[in-house]
Amino acid sequence: MSDWKLNRLFHTVVNCRDIEESVNFYKLLGFEVLHDRRDMVWPEYLAATFGLKRAQGRGVLMGLPADRGGPMLDLIEWVEPKVVFTDPADYSVTVPKTIAFETRGVIAAYEALSAKGVRFTIAPTPLPEAMGIIAVAFCYDPSGNVVELIEPVAEFRHSDLDDALKQSQ
Repeated sequence: MSDWKLNRLFHTVVNCRDIEESVNFYKLLGFEVLHDRRDMVWPEYLAATFGLKRAQGRGVLMGLPADRGGPMLDLIEWVEPKVVFTDPADYSVTVPKTIAFETRGVIAAYEALSAKGVRFTIAPTPLPEAMGIIAVAFCYDPSGNVVELIEPVAEFRHSDLDDALKQSQ
């Protein structure tokens, strides 16, 4: 028997080109600022935890009000080392860095966010009912990370997908 186990996803780091743009974008999606560390000087030991020689950044921890105990986003604009960002829309062979959010009303989200200037890869894609997903849409955050908005059928889990696909054949 093991003395340890993972309990749940706590947070994920989203690297940002510009922290202000990114905070505004994720607020547009419904996130709120939980802890603002934009002006904090990082302690020396932190570099080693990231596996770096030097580390400084501007950070903001964000969460969804509807999911208080759920995973958080740790937005970081790296000051040192500086990160180079490419726009995945400019490089069709670049594999996107994607973060997915379960979303109610993907088509309405697409319409509202598009009207506010959010750039999507394509319009929402309705999927076969057997997939257990109503619709999915992909957009870009200000740093070029791909954000997936996914609307599953009620009570559907990805672990049910194999059975659903077998039944649809």
